[in-house]
Amino acid sequence: AAQEEINNSVRRHGILQSITVRYIEAEDIYQVISGERRYHAACVAGLPELPCWLQSPKEKDILLHQLVENWVRLDMHPYDLADALTRLRDANGYSQRDLARETGKSEGEISKILALLDLDPGVQKIAREDATGTITRRHLYALRTLPAEEQLSILERIQRESISATDTEELAAKRTAALSGRKRRGAPVSHYRFNTAQASVTITFRKKDVSTDDILGALEEVRMQLRTPPPDAVPSSAE
Repeated sequence: AAQEEINNSVRRHGILQSITVRYIEAEDIYQVISGERRYHAACVAGLPELPCWLQSPKEKDILLHQLVENWVRLDMHPYDLADALTRLRDANGYSQRDLARETGKSEGEISKILALLDLDPGVQKIAREDATGTITRRHLYALRTLPAEEQLSILERIQRESISATDTEELAAKRTAALSGRKRRGAPVSHYRFNTAQASVTITFRKKDVSTDDILGALEEVRMQLRTPPPDAVPSSAE
């Protein structure tokens, strides 16, 4: 649909902005760096020529130029964007900070996009094959906050019920809060740490309220176990 819009525009107005190309001497051709859709629209319109901006970028910079232009001009598919950032990172040995600097985006946005590659494989497959545009970046960002084992079922529900990105974010937030509450309702745990001249000793109790007698009793049990260790006892330092 986007290409057809450009085709119609070029038929009516011609090419209003130059495409960017580089000359490959070994093949005696010009390669499009950015403006591929405009180039195809010019072919469809039967234009005998089109304006080009000739550049000579380094090989490693071509992907960057293409990524930056498409990111600005187009609503890129989330995984096209994630894959392009990954290729750019791996080809140039970039950190996330480097990617942010080169693309003009924030480190937080770069991190969120790359995190899409950590989603459940089934979720990634469905999202990559989605040609409708109904699974947006916001949908996927929301799914990323959920446990991996729940992501696919939630995505299937999104598709089945046509849930919006805003409602998906609310759904994920409620589910995350519910899971956190479930963890908090578990048995309380208390930790006590003591430093001696030769060691640090930490005692963990599976209850909230612990008395001095509880601590002394636990230490006495440890002392008795050390005096008569079971046959299969293994020192923790050897684990």
